[in-house]
Amino acid sequence: MILMLINILLMMIFIVQSIAFITLLERHLLGSSQNRLGPTKVSFMGLVQALLDGVKLLKKEQLTPINSSEISFLLVPGISFIVMYAEWFTIPYFFDFLSFEFAILFFLCLIGFAVYATLISGVVSKSKFGMVGAIRASSQSISYEIAFSLYVLCIIIHNNILSFYSSFNLSLIVIYIPFLIMIIAELNRAPFDFAEGESELVSGYNVEFASVAFVLLFLSEYGALIFFSVLSSVLFFNFSILATFLIFSLLIFIRSSYPRYRYDFMMSLFWFKLLPLSLIFLFYYTILFF
Repeated sequence: MILMLINILLMMIFIVQSIAFITLLERHLLGSSQNRLGPTKVSFMGLVQALLDGVKLLKKEQLTPINSSEISFLLVPGISFIVMYAEWFTIPYFFDFLSFEFAILFFLCLIGFAVYATLISGVVSKSKFGMVGAIRASSQSISYEIAFSLYVLCIIIHNNILSFYSSFNLSLIVIYIPFLIMIIAELNRAPFDFAEGESELVSGYNVEFASVAFVLLFLSEYGALIFFSVLSSVLFFNFSILATFLIFSLLIFIRSSYPRYRYDFMMSLFWFKLLPLSLIFLFYYTILFF
């Protein structure tokens, strides 16, 4: 029992530390894609920049909006943070001490529940920008989660197991591109970052959050980014650090290269292209493996 608690504590520390340095890596990758330097002034090559940014965020004052419950206003980011951590326990490849048989079903429940944290964040912020961002997030989630669940079902049928299984199979690679698009939608990243479109929503659902609350939302977002990079590497490329790094870099370069979709184009893409395609793949894998 003590050893399990130590393992969980170490995992939590390592994930938070990885988020700190992964943000630094993202800034360098974005800088290189735009022919400029990333953070270079603080310490050696800007190595301590992410840690100092975190300290700066924690020192900021948190003002609670008028007519908003202070408890719910601070509780919602905490729920989002806990959901992000819970997702990591669905990969038995790393955490055998907490693996369980129906990890994929638990994972689908988590990503379905995660949208409520974003939705309620917009509601309790008492801001029209936050409210619009929350509504966008909920409608976007409804649009992609059906197709995403069908792609995950294809993986279940292929591996004939309800927990994540590390393998490399060319017959599974064919669904990687639509799966990657679904991951970008799940992460609310460009070109599907409608929940926090800075140009028209002034940061969207998290506009009223600062200090610890914003840090929790930030950690949740980037923790999920690392998790889905690792998950893609586990499912499609038999897990390797190189594959994880390349997938993460691809997600960053997509952000730097593609402008934001128009909202109706995104809905059309999910409902009229990726959803029928997922049904075709599901039929294909059902015939092939049953």
